[in-house]
Amino acid sequence: MKNLSILLSLIISFHVYSSVSIISDLDDTIKITNSDDEVDGTINAAFRSEVFTGVTEFFMGTKNYANEMHVLSASPIILRAKIEATLKKRHIDYTSLILKNVQSRETKFEYKVRAIKVLMEKNPDDFILIGDDVGEDPEAYGEIQLLYPNRILAIYIHVIKNRQIPAGTKYWTSFDLFLREYTAKRMNPGWVEHASRTILAEKELKKIIPDFADCPGSGNVWNWQTNVWPGNEAQLITTKITGYCQVRNSSILTLQK
Repeated sequence: MKNLSILLSLIISFHVYSSVSIISDLDDTIKITNSDDEVDGTINAAFRSEVFTGVTEFFMGTKNYANEMHVLSASPIILRAKIEATLKKRHIDYTSLILKNVQSRETKFEYKVRAIKVLMEKNPDDFILIGDDVGEDPEAYGEIQLLYPNRILAIYIHVIKNRQIPAGTKYWTSFDLFLREYTAKRMNPGWVEHASRTILAEKELKKIIPDFADCPGSGNVWNWQTNVWPGNEAQLITTKITGYCQVRNSSILTLQK
């Protein structure tokens, strides 16, 4: 009976939103790339297709309320077939895939601001913007928020470098995204439960927080979760991730000595 209730909650929308669209970055937001490293990032972009644990489920969950999902990347158009194959393999549906023309002289900031403006001028929806702190997503999204202050519902920035950002809410794992959208009364609670099971079942923790990403050894960044989610899943996930990070970080310190 419990499983049936969860299934029904996945199907029935938690809250009906008829005018929401999503724009998401690709590398280090959806796909594990390490784009800050020229060699590793190039190899991962061209030959690997791993995505962060829970990301597929997150975009599935947003289908209950998002009309469109656009993947906006500064990757060159020559990688289109590879990216399309990755998204298809990982069951991530999208409305459009926007890539950078290699002949363009625009900076990544200029390119992303222009591309988002084009999407928003064509689409009257309110938008959720998702990116990471490796490139200029926070700066580009902050500029868009200034241009369209009443149409940006949320800006989520995936922490890789853990640098200061001018706009947006930081997140470390996909479970953070689920709970942020749940507190905004958009994400169905059944999908939050499904996400928690996915995260807790993951044995390769590098798919949650890879070696090149900031790894919090303290649960302070996740204290807010136990206040918004009634179950104990948030605490279990925090314990799992912080334990992994403590071991990883201590190993790095040992190697540096």
